[in-house]
Amino acid sequence: MNRRQTKQTIIALLRNSELPGVRSGLMNMPRTGVVNALFSCLCHADEKVRWHAVSGFGFLVPAIGAEKREDARVIMRRFLWMLNDESGGIGWGVPEAMGEVMHHSDFLAAEYLHMLVSYTMDDGPELFQDGNFLELAQLQEGVLWGLCRVAPKRAADLAGLKISDHIGRYFNSSNASVRGMACRLAGMLQLSEFAGRLEDGLTDHAALRYYDNGLFRDTTVAALAQTALAAVSRKDRALS
Repeated sequence: MNRRQTKQTIIALLRNSELPGVRSGLMNMPRTGVVNALFSCLCHADEKVRWHAVSGFGFLVPAIGAEKREDARVIMRRFLWMLNDESGGIGWGVPEAMGEVMHHSDFLAAEYLHMLVSYTMDDGPELFQDGNFLELAQLQEGVLWGLCRVAPKRAADLAGLKISDHIGRYFNSSNASVRGMACRLAGMLQLSEFAGRLEDGLTDHAALRYYDNGLFRDTTVAALAQTALAAVSRKDRALS
């Protein structure tokens, strides 16, 4: 197949299959063509195509890394470039794909998790510019989603990177999805310092929709805040 045919085949696969079928289909195709097609699918208008592309990176990149780590690093660096102002693009779907890959790959998480966290951080003074803060709400939502994806496996790493120092601003976002993902992340990491913010969120009934490992969930900020607050409370009870 030529590049156009490969792309159309993959779009059809992502649109018409559930995750097990997406995985088997992608893993049985030539890697280079699949990677390029998945990058183009990250900004597809169809949400199922878009999000299955995110999951597809999680299947494919760790498998590539298992054979040759440097090839997987090349893809991760391509993600970083797409979020760089100098790339000329916007990077839709990139933080989500990074999070999905690092959920599945220990070595890539060890090398690149700090970069995902850096997108929540201000630049800081010259010589200490560790931050790469993303201004666009849709990208902020993507970063928070990516952090939620890695949180169950990388909670200690995220604590070491002082994630709680950088996510407070998102609770005040004008974007409901950003507020909701901030609540979800605080709950997943049981960040008791945000209990007050989560209590405030209980009256925030703005609707949002998010992707959860093959499923689309329709919810509200209040529902996510309630779940998160319960998780924080469990931690506080365990420590008392």
